[in-house]
Amino acid sequence: EARRLYDRHKWEQARLAFEAVVFNYPGSSLVDSAQFLMAMCYYNQKEPILAAAEFLRVRRQYPTSPLVDDADFLRCRALLVASPSNPGSHQERTRAAVDELRLFKDNHPLSEFTPGVDSLLAVAYGRLSRKDFKTGVLYHKMGQYQAARIYLQELIATYPHSPSVPPALYYLSDGLRHLASLDNAVKYYVHLIS
Repeated sequence: EARRLYDRHKWEQARLAFEAVVFNYPGSSLVDSAQFLMAMCYYNQKEPILAAAEFLRVRRQYPTSPLVDDADFLRCRALLVASPSNPGSHQERTRAAVDELRLFKDNHPLSEFTPGVDSLLAVAYGRLSRKDFKTGVLYHKMGQYQAARIYLQELIATYPHSPSVPPALYYLSDGLRHLASLDNAVKYYVHLIS
């Protein structure tokens, strides 16, 4: 019945039915599937935080289930969906998603989901690099060149392939020039034009 409701996209009703299976039949061979599909119901209802928590239960309560790989990947995706796409917002959830994505790669090195994980990492790194860039530029515009330097150098070191690196190099060089660190400013200007 739960699966029939799920197939008909009756997410809330299906979730409650899967939940009943999980709690009423804990020894059943289908309980890991019920737990996974309960998480999918939350995911399909656009409740990524609740979905992530339920996907985590699949890994913790059924570590030998063949669904762990799927659950871990979807947990990562749910965490990234739950994080704000605006780089000006706090990015704690994005950082948590990065941690989970890296853990996924360690735990499932041969997974079919590896290309998807790499794509999600690229999205997360893009958000984090834009956050550092915007913060660095804000400090630069306020004349806080030392603070700007910290964020911009972090961006360049951590996300070397980010499209934000060339403008970060410019702002970093300009800030070092204002700090009278001309040798370092020249070094970054040269890096920018090369």
